[in-house]
Amino acid sequence: MFCFILVIVFIFTYLLLQKENQLTSKYLAATLIAYVLTIFSMIFYLSKDTYYYNVVNNYFSLPKIVWKYLMFVNIPKNIIIRMLNVCSLAVIYFSYCFSDSYQLKVKSQNLRYRNYILPAYLLIQFFIYDPYVQYKSYMIAYPALFDMKQIALLSKAIHSMTVLCNMGIIFFSMIRLCFVYKKVYYLHFLRTYFIGEGVCYTLIMLSYMIIFWFSPDSFVKISKIADYTTYLSVPLSNNQFIYTVFPYYLLVTTFLCAFCIYRIIKIKRKMKKKEFSINKQIDAADTTSKIFCHYMKNELLAIQAEVELLEVSKENEEEIKDIINRCDNLYKRLDTIHRSTKHSELNLVETDLKEYLSNLLNEMKSEFQHCKLKVEMDSYIPFVMIDRIYFEQALRNIMENALDSMEKLSPENRELTIFLRNVSNWIILSIQDNGVGIPQKNIKHIFTPLYSSKPITKHWGIGLALTHRIIMAHDGKIEVESRENVGTNFRILLPDLNKYIS
Repeated sequence: MFCFILVIVFIFTYLLLQKENQLTSKYLAATLIAYVLTIFSMIFYLSKDTYYYNVVNNYFSLPKIVWKYLMFVNIPKNIIIRMLNVCSLAVIYFSYCFSDSYQLKVKSQNLRYRNYILPAYLLIQFFIYDPYVQYKSYMIAYPALFDMKQIALLSKAIHSMTVLCNMGIIFFSMIRLCFVYKKVYYLHFLRTYFIGEGVCYTLIMLSYMIIFWFSPDSFVKISKIADYTTYLSVPLSNNQFIYTVFPYYLLVTTFLCAFCIYRIIKIKRKMKKKEFSINKQIDAADTTSKIFCHYMKNELLAIQAEVELLEVSKENEEEIKDIINRCDNLYKRLDTIHRSTKHSELNLVETDLKEYLSNLLNEMKSEFQHCKLKVEMDSYIPFVMIDRIYFEQALRNIMENALDSMEKLSPENRELTIFLRNVSNWIILSIQDNGVGIPQKNIKHIFTPLYSSKPITKHWGIGLALTHRIIMAHDGKIEVESRENVGTNFRILLPDLNKYIS
């Protein structure tokens, strides 16, 4: 048991150190620590009764020196009962918040009211099962309102109802995670964290329901005539099989939680290493392209100047003009690339992404004349922090590539679909086309500077490399999925404004 608690503390520490998925990690860490405190509170309560020594020793592997200390420490049982009830209610609350934090966030009055309902319901339970409230209620109700049998039946009915509701909240939270998985399964970045956190959460909550199904409870029996309060035993299961199997369940749970955390760390390191490699290549390409562009621009100006001084016959004047125009166009193209590779600081401003995207699509309306444009946006999208100029450049690069990929299709068959969604702490912008697609062997290279599978006269291999750099500079992520002759889907993940505030 104590090894299990140590692993939980390790997981708790790891979750607190996470920067991504901050809200879900925070609630999972709170759930874990509340669960550990609930176990400690029950052990503390059981230690006040020597009858439970063998049970606690076999069930929780509690050392004798710890048992003796807990047994003789001078803390009233009423305080321990309150601590047990508070911790168990905290587990229920944070477990619900954990699953809720993965849901799509919809700002409305109904959501605001709903966020107060659960805390109010749990707070009512705390007062109902408080030993002092139980004592005062009994003194008032008996015998003026109810007899002993009626009070016992009423208490049993209330406890059965609260147990059913509490278990229902936990089951509901776990089922919601299954529906959330359907929303994030295609997002590699979110899926990694979701599976790791989801497995840890599910194993812990199953363990909680096995041990603490009864909590919160009053644990007191009052006699008005004798003016005496008896403290009841914890309703542990009579099934010996549970006590036999549970230590092994904890062992399996410990290893699975540790394995999930290990996988998260490994995948996260791999992703960071890949991103660092791409950024390093981009930085190297910046310097190379600057020198190259500067050199070529000077050479083109020299060629233009010499061509203009040539004396040619009238029949060759058009050819000379054509050469000059070609040099001029090439100069402008090189100048654009040169400017785009300069280092600049992002000017992040609070932005309504729905409005921003709508305006951008309206500006590019002429470019979408020969394809079907479909746009789907969630009703509520949190504000984001973006550099409007650079982010527009990144989106234009992706959309222009998408239009290029559909050139071989007839205009009526070209489809460009844009989705804007809100999942957990991330805003997801998806740009999907039904073009020729990208061969699997080329996907890993598409963000590499100066790489292009198309003729270099039209594509320099700078656009997507720059796009990757812009998205990463926004603390975002970019993913791509493609199938040949089916289409390509670029997904951009941006943290919502709440991440910057927190």
